Order: sequence, then structure tokens, then C-alpha cells
Amino acid sequence: MPKSVSVVIPTYNYGQFIKAAISSVLDQTRSPSEVIVVDDGSTDETTAVVAAFGKAVRYMRQDNAGVSAARNLGVRESTSQMIAFLDADDTLEPSTLEKQVARLDSDEEIGLVHCAMREFDDETGATMRLHMEGGEDRVANNLLLWERPLIVAAGAIIVSRPISQFRVE
Repeated sequence: MPKSVSVVIPTYNYGQFIKAAISSVLDQTRSPSEVIVVDDGSTDETTAVVAAFGKAVRYMRQDNAGVSAARNLGVRESTSQMIAFLDADDTLEPSTLEKQVARLDSDEEIGLVHCAMREFDDETGATMRLHMEGGEDRVANNLLLWERPLIVAAGAIIVSRPISQFRVE
């Protein structure tokens, strides 16, 4: 039986971006079990934009407490075996969840998988920069040895629950 995946999207006044973020999750080649948007006290059109997705998205609102508190609430409320994170102003490539889940499933000792991140021009879609730091089997060593900083966006991470018993890759 396939493992379930929750996607947690924290947001604060990102109504102009959140539609694209949610759409990129709902258009995945491997559908998530749930999409959770945690609104960290937005005062813009975020609530209305998320509401347009109906039951496809679980919407929660909290008083402004910061992105970490919003992510933590989403994790606590999630019900899946795996949790993927996405910032409200980011999008996922169509096969991101499929590839990350496959990698997590390939080795029971892996608890966290990250992928490359592409910075692109909003108007043209042209790639401005590609971050491919880490590489297979090198991330844990880099983190432990502080060899160099790793640029890993929240939207490039998926974790298994619980992660305490796993190695980082």
C-alpha cells in the first residue's frame, strides 16, 4: 500500500503567490493525501484564494507567530506517514513528490530527502540559478563537518514520520 504524504504550506500575506503553490501540489504526478495551508495571520486576500480550492485544501489560521510556528502547526495537524514542505511563494515541479517518495521508499534508514532548487524569473520563467548542493550520500557529512553551507529550500524537503531513527541523505 502506498505511503501517504501531507504537504504543509505556511503563509503570511502571500495571497498573490499561494494559488500557484497550491496548484503545483495538486498537479503532482503522485497526489498528496492532504494539502494543509497554515495562515499565520494574513491581512491580504490569502483566505479567499485558499477557499477557492474547496475541500482539496485544509485551511488553518493562527495569530501571527512566524513561519516556524506555522510549519509546526501543520505538522501536528497532518495525518500522513510523510510530510513535504512548501513555502507559499514557491512551486513544485510536477514529479517532485513522486521522485522524493520513491527515494524515501528505497531505503528504510532514510528519513529526509531534499532535491535541487531552481530560481526562476517570474515574468519569463527563465532559470536564473540552479542549486544542486549536497548530492547523494554527501549531505549528512557536509552537515556534520560544516564543510560548506547547504542551500536547501523548505519546498525541497520531504521527511518520514518519525525521523529520529533515520540517517539524513
